[in-house]
Amino acid sequence: MMRRVVLILLLLVGSVALALWFEHQGGFVMIRLGDWTLQASLMVAVLGVLAVGLSLGFVSRLLGRVWRLPGEVHERFHERRGRLAREELVDGLVEIADGRYAHAEKRLQSASTSAVQPLFHHLLAAVAGQRRGDWAQRDEHIAAAMAAEPRAQLAIELAQAQLQVEAQQWDEANASLAELRRQAPQNYRVLSLSLETLQARGDNEALDALLPDLRKQQVLTGPALVALEQPALARSLSALGPTPPADALARVWRLVPRARRHEPALQACYARALIDAGHANAAERLLRRWLNARWDKRLVEVYGELVTDPPQQAYNQVTGWLKQRPEDAGLLFAAARQAAACALWGQARSYLEAAAARSDQPEVQRLLAELYERLDEPEHARRAYRRALGLDPSSNSLPPIEAPGSHTVIGSAPD
Repeated sequence: MMRRVVLILLLLVGSVALALWFEHQGGFVMIRLGDWTLQASLMVAVLGVLAVGLSLGFVSRLLGRVWRLPGEVHERFHERRGRLAREELVDGLVEIADGRYAHAEKRLQSASTSAVQPLFHHLLAAVAGQRRGDWAQRDEHIAAAMAAEPRAQLAIELAQAQLQVEAQQWDEANASLAELRRQAPQNYRVLSLSLETLQARGDNEALDALLPDLRKQQVLTGPALVALEQPALARSLSALGPTPPADALARVWRLVPRARRHEPALQACYARALIDAGHANAAERLLRRWLNARWDKRLVEVYGELVTDPPQQAYNQVTGWLKQRPEDAGLLFAAARQAAACALWGQARSYLEAAAARSDQPEVQRLLAELYERLDEPEHARRAYRRALGLDPSSNSLPPIEAPGSHTVIGSAPD
């Protein structure tokens, strides 16, 4: 604005100076039009031209303003309407947070008709409808959102699937997510919701098929991933039948990504499948290699379950490890089992009692009780069984029983 004023002043000053210069120079301007003749001095002519130019500029600006006026009015109207719609959106969100779902839904639905971008009004209205438990109305709001902004189809369908999962509509959510996986198979949120839905439906086959994408996009990591991988591997191995050949089991194992084959839980699962199928020696070789590379109590437990041919093979390996780890309760338990497999009952007892002194696992006490029974030591067996059940081995909550026809109390010491 200031630049324009300065420019006009400069033009006026320049024009006046030019007119005065022409005045000193003399001369005149004559305009003849038909029978009309107009004659003026040069200075008057210059000032006249300047006045006409300024007048035309003013009229031009005035006409331009009048021409733009309807558009400006329309723009201001839409700006005001958009501001009001945004305020209604915020108010609706606050009402949802306050639990006033019906009022929020009504407000948002009404404001959507005047909003320039009504997508979020429809989506929040769908949330309010679901909070009221009206799933049909929720789906109507989702359809309205789709009609309002077709370009946001993926985001809207993802919001719909999210609401269906929250409502535990597992069949509807599964159908929605199947379509979303077709459109965006690597979308993190789609995979995450698919995992939750398939787990809720108990669809193990679909879960196993989804597992590679879950790994790739790191939807699950650490123990959560292992908790999904281990049963999936077990299902694949058991699908081969009760006594599959070792090479068939190996083919399934090689389907596990190389990086995941270092996971002890998966190694233990594969080794157990080999043992169950009668390939104990093959399992022993793998377990020995894995344990020498990385010690893990789960693999030690499986090693204790081996029955190799000859059985001394596994027993000798376990006792060799015990020289390096004499206080390892899990390894002592494995040594006891291998000693029992070799009918070395004295060694089995020694290892089991040492393991029981270092571990309160019921399985250790149960096996120790069975060994005492085999060695014909019923009192020791009874105490071990009670410890396996988490009971005090030396106490009994029942009162003593008096023998019929006498004053002798069964279970009490004689006088």
